[in-house]
Amino acid sequence: MYVGNLEAYQGIDLLLESFAIAQQQDEKLVLVIIGGEATSTEYYQKKSRNLGIDRKVHFIGQRPAKYLSSYLEQADILVSPRIKGKNTPMKVYSYLDSGKPLLATDLLTHTQVLTNEISLLSPDTPEGFAAGMIKLVQNPELCQGLGIAARKFIQEKHCYAVFHRTVRDLYNWLSDEIQPSQEQ
Repeated sequence: MYVGNLEAYQGIDLLLESFAIAQQQDEKLVLVIIGGEATSTEYYQKKSRNLGIDRKVHFIGQRPAKYLSSYLEQADILVSPRIKGKNTPMKVYSYLDSGKPLLATDLLTHTQVLTNEISLLSPDTPEGFAAGMIKLVQNPELCQGLGIAARKFIQEKHCYAVFHRTVRDLYNWLSDEIQPSQEQ
């Protein structure tokens, strides 16, 4: 499953080309794509037809964010095929918290947060990303391990309690820094 806005930098072309390769190795695969404006969805539906995978790729369109967790819960594998960018996609945190295995491109946009201990990082090529898909599909133990490690990572490093503690510690540090300069 992919969730996003279907902009070019999101790597939907890569995702579809990779899925076409993976489909040749495992015909049971199904891809669900959530999000995108109608024009983007139509473009990628046409591409799916041209690749011969249109019966296995389902474009759901935009959905309210409040339902994201229920959609993620239904997925077997989550994908983030982003092909460029420097910022970490916010959805990565939701993906990790879902406890589902995550396949992402091995680019700075992901590796600022993701490692191979909590996700499967693959090259940003159709062959490389397809190999990642197949590796996850064929390894339920790997999927389970990645999902558990990802959720634990989020709970230990990116939950509200950690944020609150970090802000409190920063505030205390700033208070200590300001105090001495006022005494001089």
